[in-house]
Amino acid sequence: MTIVGRGIRNAFRNAVRTISVVVILGLAIGLSFVMLIAHHSVTDEVATTLSSIGNTVTIAPPVYSVGGQLGKNLTTAELAPIAHLHGVTSFDEVLSGTAEPRGKTKNATPSASVHTSLRPGNFSPTAYFSGSTQPTNPVNIGASTLRIVSGHAISGSTSADVAMVSTVMAQKNGLKVGSTFVAYGTTLTVAAIFDSDNQSGNDTVITSLPVLERLTGDTGQVSTAVVTVASLTELATTTSAIERTLGPVASVTSNLADANQAIGDLDSVQGIALYSLAGAVGTAAVILLLVMVMIVRERKREIGILKAIGASNGRIMAQFTTEAVTFTLLGLVVGLVAGIVTGSAVTSALVSHSGASSATGGAGPFGAPSPFLSHLTDINAQVGWGVVLEALAAAVVVAVLASAATTWMIGRIQPAEVLRSE
Repeated sequence: MTIVGRGIRNAFRNAVRTISVVVILGLAIGLSFVMLIAHHSVTDEVATTLSSIGNTVTIAPPVYSVGGQLGKNLTTAELAPIAHLHGVTSFDEVLSGTAEPRGKTKNATPSASVHTSLRPGNFSPTAYFSGSTQPTNPVNIGASTLRIVSGHAISGSTSADVAMVSTVMAQKNGLKVGSTFVAYGTTLTVAAIFDSDNQSGNDTVITSLPVLERLTGDTGQVSTAVVTVASLTELATTTSAIERTLGPVASVTSNLADANQAIGDLDSVQGIALYSLAGAVGTAAVILLLVMVMIVRERKREIGILKAIGASNGRIMAQFTTEAVTFTLLGLVVGLVAGIVTGSAVTSALVSHSGASSATGGAGPFGAPSPFLSHLTDINAQVGWGVVLEALAAAVVVAVLASAATTWMIGRIQPAEVLRSE
C-alpha cells in the first residue's frame, strides 16, 4: 500500500475519533469560511459603491432660505458660474414638476394646465415630471440606473414636445413609441420608453429642461443640479469651490463624503471578519495539532517498528501528514456546507449592526436616500470559486501547521528505545 493510501486509511481507524475531529474542525473551518465570505462581500460592495458614486456633487435649494421659503427653486442665473469652475466637466440642471391625473382630484378641480392624461405606475394620485439638460442621467429621477428599452433618448436642449416614459407607465397607459398623451394642456409624444431600478424612477416622466420650464411656467428655474468633476481626487476641492460660489442660496452635497461616512461603519465589519477569520484558522490549527500529537503518541511503537525495518523519517512523516490532510479536507467539506448555509445571514447581521444602514438614510437632498448609497447595505453574500480556493488554501495551511509538531516528534523517536520499552 502506498504512503498516501496508508495515511488515508489510518484517518478512519477510529470511527468515533474521526467523526469528532471532523465535526470540531468543520465548525472552526465553517466559522472561518463565513468570515471569509463576509469580508469579501463587504469589500466588493464598498468597491462597487465607490465606483458607482463617481465624481459627482448635488446642488439643491437650502432647507431653509432667507425669508423662510422652504424648497425655493434655484435659478439658472445663480448656477451659471458653476459650469466655469476648475475641474467641472459636466453640469446637469433639473426641474421637477407634478400633474394630477384627470378625474383623480378629490378637492377643487385645478386648472387643465396642471392635469395629465397619464395614470402613474403606482397608486399615487400624482404624476411626476423631470425636465433635465441630461435626460438619461438616472440621478434626476432618484434612481441609480436608467436603460432605454425602445425608441431614442431625447436631447436635453430640445424644445420639441417629446418625452420619455417608463415601461411600467407605458403598459398601464397603453403607450408605445410614437404615442401621445396630454400634460399641462400640451400634447407630448413618446420618444422613448425606459426602465429604472426603483419605483420612484418608473413613476417619473422625463422631458428636456426647456420643455418642462415652458409647461410649468418656471422659466429660468431649477430644482436641483448635478455637477460631474474631472476625478475623485479633485472632488473635495471642487465641492468647496461650488460652496464658496453659491454661498447660502444652495445646499451642496458631495456623495463621496456621505459614502465615506457609511463605508467607515462597514470598515468595522471588515475588521471583525478579518480578525475572526484569523482566530478561526488558528483554532482549527491548534485542534488538529493536539489531535495529531495524541495520535503520534498512541502509535509510537508502530513508528519504531517502521523505522526498524528501514522506513525513512520522510516516508513516516508523509504518512501522518496525509492523515492530517484527510482530517482537514473532511472538516473543510463540513465547513463549506455550514458556511454556504449561514454566510448570507451572518453577513447581513454584521452589516445591520454596524450602523451603515442609518448612515445611508439621509444622504440625499432634504434627507432623501442617495441613489448612490441606497444599495450599500444590500449586500448579497455570494460564494465564488475564489472564496472556495482561498478556503482550501487555508485548510492546507492548517494541515501543514498541525503536522509540524508531529514531524518533530517522529524525528525524535528511536527504534531501539521503543522496542526495549515494550
